[in-house]
Amino acid sequence: MSEGRPPRQLRLSRAPAQAKTQPPVVPASLIERLLKGDLSSALEQILSELQDELPGVTQALFWVRTGPNHFNLGAARGVPEAVLEGLEEVSESLLRSVYLGPPEGWLGGVVQVDGRPHLLAQLLGVQPAQAVLEVQEAPANLTLPLAVEQKVWAVLHLHATAQQLDPAAVGWVGRFVSSIAPILHEVYVREQAERQSLWLSAINALLQASSEQPLEVVLQDALEEATRLSGADGARLLTFEGHAIRTIAQAGWGAGLPVEAAITRPMGQRLRSGQQVGVPRYDLYPGQRPELVEAGLRSLFILPILRQSNATSALLLFSTQRHWLPSTQTQALLGDMAAAIGVVLVERALRRELAWAAYTDPLTGLGNRRAFERDLDRLAVRINGRMVVLMMLDLDDFKVINDTYGHVHADHLLVRLGGVLRARARAGDRAYRLGGDEFALIIEGSSTLNPQRVAERYRALLEDIRVSDSAHLRVSLGYATYPSEAADAQSLWRLADDRMYQDKARRKGRTPLFAPSDDPTQWRLQLETPLCRLAARLAQVLQMAPEEQQVLQASCYLLELALGRIKPSQDVPIPENLLYEAARVLMRLPTPWEEARQSQNWLREPAPRVVHVLQVAQHYTSAIQAVEGRAACSVEEALEEIAALAHQRFDPAVVEALYSLRVWLNSESAA
Repeated sequence: MSEGRPPRQLRLSRAPAQAKTQPPVVPASLIERLLKGDLSSALEQILSELQDELPGVTQALFWVRTGPNHFNLGAARGVPEAVLEGLEEVSESLLRSVYLGPPEGWLGGVVQVDGRPHLLAQLLGVQPAQAVLEVQEAPANLTLPLAVEQKVWAVLHLHATAQQLDPAAVGWVGRFVSSIAPILHEVYVREQAERQSLWLSAINALLQASSEQPLEVVLQDALEEATRLSGADGARLLTFEGHAIRTIAQAGWGAGLPVEAAITRPMGQRLRSGQQVGVPRYDLYPGQRPELVEAGLRSLFILPILRQSNATSALLLFSTQRHWLPSTQTQALLGDMAAAIGVVLVERALRRELAWAAYTDPLTGLGNRRAFERDLDRLAVRINGRMVVLMMLDLDDFKVINDTYGHVHADHLLVRLGGVLRARARAGDRAYRLGGDEFALIIEGSSTLNPQRVAERYRALLEDIRVSDSAHLRVSLGYATYPSEAADAQSLWRLADDRMYQDKARRKGRTPLFAPSDDPTQWRLQLETPLCRLAARLAQVLQMAPEEQQVLQASCYLLELALGRIKPSQDVPIPENLLYEAARVLMRLPTPWEEARQSQNWLREPAPRVVHVLQVAQHYTSAIQAVEGRAACSVEEALEEIAALAHQRFDPAVVEALYSLRVWLNSESAA
């Protein structure tokens, strides 16, 4: 030991060179310190003791098994930091190649010394330190495998001069390490067991998570544990959707950073084929994304999660440190975690499918009676001062449709009805098939919600479904509001159901679409369709005379009848002269405004302005309805389309009136 070095608290008894043949005495205090610390600190203490006893040792390395055929550097002395920074696991075959003794010596833990080049050059492919090169004496490498039951679990390497590693020193090292090896192995086994126990606890917590917990929370907890136990800085759970990659859950560093963009197409192909991917230097990777490197991403490790139906997910761990990759043992444990995540994803998917089957009508895709009763019972808990409308619907003469067209055709109508309700229902409205041709809707909204308007909108949507070329569905409905009209769910259901049957009775009694009064000038249209409502609004804005409004109402009725949107009624008491004027309006309907303005063939007033109003109303209501081959226009798109045709097809005054109704039109569209 060199002079001037401060005394150590713990020192082995230093004996003369000739005394090194005696078995070293391991102080109890050293054993206690080794057992209290982790394996890394224990190995560091042993290397420190060896260098103190053998000052000529320039490099000392302790390798520890981390997998079936892999070792990691557990502790090192005298090794340049630049070498350690890029150091990855080494194979057992590589360590075995620098051991010149027989196989039984390797498995039996027999120390071996050789005079070959520096062990760093042999093991790590780097040149030794300059200080060693200056030494003129022959080098010596000591290799000592530590084995238990014919299996090497650790390897000690020392590099010094041949003079320092003479037979006496080599014998002393062998005896000292052999005497301390059982303690080191106990620390090694304990640490391995503790690490595995932590992983198993995390995996069990994942598998035993309550089904009531949201999936996102369960997965995030698992990713946080995987990040902590693997030594990563962050983790993502990804799913492959075609060529796109989507993040399901994330934890740790990089929140908000599109780390999934680091997965290139070749990486994705490897993951889909079940191969894991490790990138120790992402900043040097040919396909790296500069924005991710700039943000600090340096290392990646990705495990595939193959699930049913060839669906692929992936567990991505990453670090801001260069050359970070989990050890072979940690990779195996990560594989177990990834498999557990796959099990949870499959289980939750099956639960969703079972829940869907339990609460969904298989024919229409709407909620079934069980779902309806469940959601109805929850109303009192979720009301929070908002209005709830329960709407009951029943298809008129559906048995006749079955008998006339057959059950396949009738089922097809129900499928189309379900598609209409799913696609065209207001956001938040829930539709159900209670059985047969009976349906229900639960509608929530503010106190300003107009239940009648919403109900008639749904009636118009369903009655637009064709039964045949000459017939459409007919729907009876009734609604009730909670809590203003009913104090509980059952009362609400009963009231809405009663009103639905009252509506059916009125419709079977052929209630007139036009209601008479004592004043023959006050015939009024009772039909509620988008075309009739818009025409009436335009008539109000344009301040049309009562006679003009009557002609407009009758024209709307005839047009809806001609388009097959309503069924004819034999009891419509419209005066013959009114029907005559309405027919004249429909005859003039295809004539553009500019052509009609220049023509002198108009026979009488007020038909011309009624024509202009009906032209605009019909074009607008058609534009906002989707038809085969064309999507529905928005309110603004329909207005812009009509405005572009003003002065040509449409009367500018009527177009201006339509624009003045923009707020009302948007509310109608949202209803």
